[in-house]
Amino acid sequence: MENTLSNLINMIRATLLYLTNNAAALAGILNFPPAKATADNKLVLIDQLTQISEGTSRGVTLDTNAIRQAMTLIAFHLCSALRVYAADTANNTLMLKIRYTLSDFQLMKKEEIDDICQTIHDEADANIAAAGGYGYVASDVTDLQTAIDLYRTSMQNPRQAIISKTQAIKQIKLISRDIADNSFKERIDNMVNTLYTSNPVFVSGYRQAREIIDLGTTRAKVRGTIKDPNDVPLIGVTFTMRITGQLNKTAET
Repeated sequence: MENTLSNLINMIRATLLYLTNNAAALAGILNFPPAKATADNKLVLIDQLTQISEGTSRGVTLDTNAIRQAMTLIAFHLCSALRVYAADTANNTLMLKIRYTLSDFQLMKKEEIDDICQTIHDEADANIAAAGGYGYVASDVTDLQTAIDLYRTSMQNPRQAIISKTQAIKQIKLISRDIADNSFKERIDNMVNTLYTSNPVFVSGYRQAREIIDLGTTRAKVRGTIKDPNDVPLIGVTFTMRITGQLNKTAET
């Protein structure tokens, strides 16, 4: 993954971690939890797409449970907005298609939830011109499709086309910019700014987390011999280095 994108994702991860560790500071702002949850769900998609972009979609092990959780919450968000729109316009046909509650999603069988989410995606996409003003945007619709595709890939669904590395990287870029520009800049940044006077220490820490740090390129050499338990040298071993606690590869040989 290119340095610029890695630096952006590191900023997103650091900011969300800071918000998690300091959740009490924003406890009085009712719109903060759903705004952060949206960003958290998108980061899940980034992590899973990173697995594909740095390996092969057939060879990686995706976290089905994490993807399902993110997919469910994005679908529920769209459902909620569409239900208000359907009620306001007396659109009973639409209401029947998106009548699901969060509990309904949690009880759905693993083989059916992706198809139901696909229906919700299609309705959200078809009605975005009129229903978009009820609480969702085009990127939410796109993110749900990405989540569905990842879920089907993780389930090895034969109907799911393989997600290529190029497609994965493209989606990572789009989702990362969406978090930075919409979740952070347009929403969470402004919520944090309301605490500038009452909690300046928290605000200062948040702004530090929001800075994109250019890690640049570091070069080093690693030498050694990899052996099996019987002290016999192994041949054809793949050596991989990653940032601690992250999926991003820094080197592989």
